[in-house]
Amino acid sequence: MTQTVKSAGKKAEPDDAFYDRMIALNSEVLAVVQPDADDVIAMESTFRGSGGSEARLHYAWHRFRESLSRGWGCSVRYQLAPSQVKFLATRHGGRDTKKPQMLAAARDLLGLDLAKRDDEADAAWIAVGASILAGSPVIDLPAAHMPKAWTKGKTA
Repeated sequence: MTQTVKSAGKKAEPDDAFYDRMIALNSEVLAVVQPDADDVIAMESTFRGSGGSEARLHYAWHRFRESLSRGWGCSVRYQLAPSQVKFLATRHGGRDTKKPQMLAAARDLLGLDLAKRDDEADAAWIAVGASILAGSPVIDLPAAHMPKAWTKGKTA
């Protein structure tokens, strides 16, 4: 099962308020998901932001991972780069891959009609990627959808 939790975050917060919000959001996510130590957890890694956003994103991401480990005894087993998630879905991993393309791929390849819920499309593709990395793919994707780093040394 894939769980997606989205924040109703605020824009233009001072740094202290941002960090407080990340800690609160972390608690909200864990209250919904309630992970078990045996769960296979996969996350999308942060992307390279601009300005001060990069440090703030890394902080939030690491705080969440830390709380999984300390509070729940879990660890993130698979970490997928945003470009890998996009590549799985669309065969293109660049910044030009847009939300409508991710939604269309979820509909066409996974059979999921998510309307405009692009966060859920991303979560579904992260789950697909984790299943492939774990050696138990949930779907049979064409080889062209596999990130090159995942197929090095493999023969068809």
